[in-house]
Amino acid sequence: MMLGRSVGLTEDELRSMDNAEVCKTFSEADLCVIEYSEELTMNNIVSDEMYARLDKDFSQEQIVELSMTVGLSAMVNRVHATFKTDVDTDTKSYLASEGLA
Repeated sequence: MMLGRSVGLTEDELRSMDNAEVCKTFSEADLCVIEYSEELTMNNIVSDEMYARLDKDFSQEQIVELSMTVGLSAMVNRVHATFKTDVDTDTKSYLASEGLA
């Protein structure tokens, strides 16, 4: 949550991540990035159709950067899961206030 806030995501956007298409502030490009990130994370492969959609809004350099960011995030998440890293106090408080902890 803190990372999302640090890059300017609103509380509504953060809460909408699991159902992003209902969030009115996400653009088509935003939704494409979210879908791409999920596809790459879940399947470790991305369809030609998805690359074609990304090509409409992003340069090849931006797509490579996005891919590296998604890959790095996946690696960090796996390391945290492996070592059962504690969640920071702010995140615990937020999750508790949302009934998620």
